[in-house]
Order: sequence, then structure tokens, then C-alpha cells
Amino acid sequence: RVLSCGLKDFCAHGGAEVAPGTATGDKRVPKIASVVGILGHLASRHAGSIKQELLRMFHESLGSAREHHKATVPFLLQLALMSPALLATVSPELVDSLQPPVLNQLHQHFSALPRDELDGLVGVAVHLLCHTSAGALRTLRFLLATAAP
Repeated sequence: RVLSCGLKDFCAHGGAEVAPGTATGDKRVPKIASVVGILGHLASRHAGSIKQELLRMFHESLGSAREHHKATVPFLLQLALMSPALLATVSPELVDSLQPPVLNQLHQHFSALPRDELDGLVGVAVHLLCHTSAGALRTLRFLLATAAP
């Protein structure tokens, strides 16, 4: 429920515009901070459930054109920017799930975005990759294998 409410709020306040270390809209900052705080508190006892739900949200969003699903990946990126613990929890499994069909879905999902929004999302992804230590070698291997046919 916490993630669902956070996503709704993110969508309501123009959530597609994410940049490293920022959140657009004064009203959204405290709500996302609250979501991160609540998830951080719950993680001590429910880390597996939180990880499972984050991954489910990611995969579910790729197969849908609904407006809140379009904002799910930017929302998850913003959560990861604000919580290195959430990033560390999810990143190894996320990398494992990025098989060719999922990569194609990501491409289709974001191909219609304006160039500046797409550049912003790529910048956030690179920022997160540079600041993640959990599974860093696996992530680097994935990037090299994906980039080089």
C-alpha cells in the first residue's frame, strides 16, 4: 500500500521528471521522503516482500500503457536515488531479470518520451549504477554482454 500511495502521489505531481538528487514539486518531496522512510523502517522485517513488490511493480509497468504504469520506472528510480538500501536490495535481482524480452519492453516503453526526459532517466540510471556496490561486478558483466553482441 505504501508503494501504491507513493506512486499515485508521484503521478499526481508530474513524476516523470526525475533528476539525480531532486524531486519536482514542493508537495511531493515530503511524501516520497515518507515513503522511503516507511519502507526503510519495514525493511528490517519485510525486506523480501518489499523487494518482491518493487520487482513486480517494475515488470507489471512494462506491459501497460496506463498513465500510472508509465511513471512506475521513474518512481522506482527516484526511490533508489533517495534510498541506497532499497537500491542494494533490488539491484542484483533486477539485473538478473533484464533478459532480451524485458529490454525490448523497456525500449518500447520509453521510445515515445521526449528526448530531455529520456536523457534525464538515463542520467539517473547511470548515477545509480555508479553508486551501487551490491552486485557491481554482475552489473558490469551484464552491461558489457548487452553492449557487445
